[in-house]
Amino acid sequence: MAEELKITKLKTGKDRISSLPEQAINKILGSLPIRDAISTSYLSKRWRYKWRSMSDLIFHSDSFYRSEQVPPSSFTRTYMSKVHRILFFHRGDIRMFKFDNSDSKIINSEVDLWLDYLVVASVQQLCEEEDGTSLSTSDEFWNDQRNFSFSSFDNLKEFDITNVHGSKSELRFIKYILGKAPLLEVSNIKIDWSTIAFGERKMSDILIQLLSFERISSAKVIIDEPEGN
Repeated sequence: MAEELKITKLKTGKDRISSLPEQAINKILGSLPIRDAISTSYLSKRWRYKWRSMSDLIFHSDSFYRSEQVPPSSFTRTYMSKVHRILFFHRGDIRMFKFDNSDSKIINSEVDLWLDYLVVASVQQLCEEEDGTSLSTSDEFWNDQRNFSFSSFDNLKEFDITNVHGSKSELRFIKYILGKAPLLEVSNIKIDWSTIAFGERKMSDILIQLLSFERISSAKVIIDEPEGN
């Protein structure tokens, strides 16, 4: 897409790219994968930092180029680091932050940093989906009392998380979000029931915990039922 815009400029001899209205620029950026949106920085001076104010940040397993020669572990760290840098350079509010980690193993220390940026950016929708390990944070995050005294998702209205396995780190992450979002309207929690050990009792324990988490909003919490129920 970025190349097509550049070719248009060369053919016409006019810098029509830079003269596009703000609304049109934002619409173009919003329709591009994150890596292509960043590449538009090379189109013209006016476009150089436009991607930094995108309202929707959506990351998929193919958001960044991957060489077959790079080991999976190295790619994961590079991928997570790039997400971190994009959040660091972003300016303005974030309407949606969506992360698909189907091809990556989550590095919890990176998630700790993401939350700091998302709080400042007044994120409204926080979504994690597809296969893999669901979002959670490191032990260091929970040991830092500042995360409980000051951080708050004041504008978060939707929180979706999938592939939950019922681990302690996942459950306390969900509890943390529900307890820090006063405007939350709905939370969709999808559990991978096929991985839950110890049968129905374990399933029941997880449901009881999720439903008993304190919420500072009147949010509707939707939990998918085990297959066969």
